[in-house]
Amino acid sequence: ESQRNRVTNRQNMKIKSINCKAGEGSSWLGKRYLILPNGIVLVVIMLWAPINLLKQNKPLPQPNLRDASSKQNRPFHMPVSGKKWSLFQPIYDMEKSKLGPSLFALPEEFLSTFSKRLEWLDKTYPSEAKQPSIHRAQEMYVEMLKSSVTATVFNEAEKSVQFGRKQRPLLPFDLEKRIGGGDWTYFGDTMTGWKRIDNIWELLKNVVNEDIPGDYIETGVWRGGSSVFARGVLHILGQEDRQSYVCDSFAGLPPGDRDLDKADKKWDVLHWYLAIPDEIVAQNFQKYGLLDHNVIFAKGFFNETMPEIKKYHSPTRKFSVMRLDGDMYESTVDVLYNLYDKLSIGGYVIMDDWRGFPSRTACKDFFRVHGINPEIIPIDTNSAYWKKTEEVDIQFWRYEQNKFK
Repeated sequence: ESQRNRVTNRQNMKIKSINCKAGEGSSWLGKRYLILPNGIVLVVIMLWAPINLLKQNKPLPQPNLRDASSKQNRPFHMPVSGKKWSLFQPIYDMEKSKLGPSLFALPEEFLSTFSKRLEWLDKTYPSEAKQPSIHRAQEMYVEMLKSSVTATVFNEAEKSVQFGRKQRPLLPFDLEKRIGGGDWTYFGDTMTGWKRIDNIWELLKNVVNEDIPGDYIETGVWRGGSSVFARGVLHILGQEDRQSYVCDSFAGLPPGDRDLDKADKKWDVLHWYLAIPDEIVAQNFQKYGLLDHNVIFAKGFFNETMPEIKKYHSPTRKFSVMRLDGDMYESTVDVLYNLYDKLSIGGYVIMDDWRGFPSRTACKDFFRVHGINPEIIPIDTNSAYWKKTEEVDIQFWRYEQNKFK
């Protein structure tokens, strides 16, 4: 009986193999494919499909590897979102076709290549350089990345955008202004000049050398160039496991209708220059080879996203550098009241908008009500930073009741 069944099965397999015609039914082999027994026949038919697709000049189906990798590299359950905010990792949560190509070598490859070049040069042209080649290669990478994100690498091909509430004709590029952050870039990825970029480099070196734990966060990123630069610095310092939080509405500044400070009005008229889609920012990370799973976007106004970062950022993790570039009073208190207690002792707060901005008033009020008086260190004519030297018991009730004065 069992032998007769085996013979019958072999006959059925031959009949089904003959009846299974390529191209019928579903996208691969047709509905009859599903009733084929496993084995050699299935393998032969599977081999046919790619060959036939190639003959028709159709792309081969690609496996979705994004889901598998995302399960391994999510710092918390993501993406998460509300009505007006979202937290996500562009490398997993954006369509790869929208991210664009990588135009720059990975930082690690740059360091390896140029370290070898420097070692060769040291033999060819003996120098008095005291730094190891790897440290000099790091400096070279920093200078390359700085000139790229600030667009100074393009010389006269770059232009200056005129400050103002409406668009005006472009001006010739002025390197001296760009060094001090005194103009708006046309082609660049950051409005910060060389001095502010150098400050990011110095402070990140400090937190690494002094073993200050914590991630990097920037609130108000525009095209993302400063955050891109910081990500590159973390890579060349061997600190790529530190996370980078990239926070912006990606739609310009809020209308200032929370009435927290009289100087918070009419900032939203700069929408024409400041509103940059999140896809452009993600493309800039990708362009420089710096988009990895530790790059986390927080999309939305800060009163929406900062409480969520406070909620989802692991209790075991800290921030080491907080770079605030929100211009306004409300945008600044959103960050300080939600995240300042997560800043490590020895970590830094960088205020991009210090001179003549309501964000400075917000900081002064925060210092006063909490009884602290940190040393404010200028960076250039517009920006400053301070170092956190003591823990602060945040009066969060003030944030809940909008009583900041």
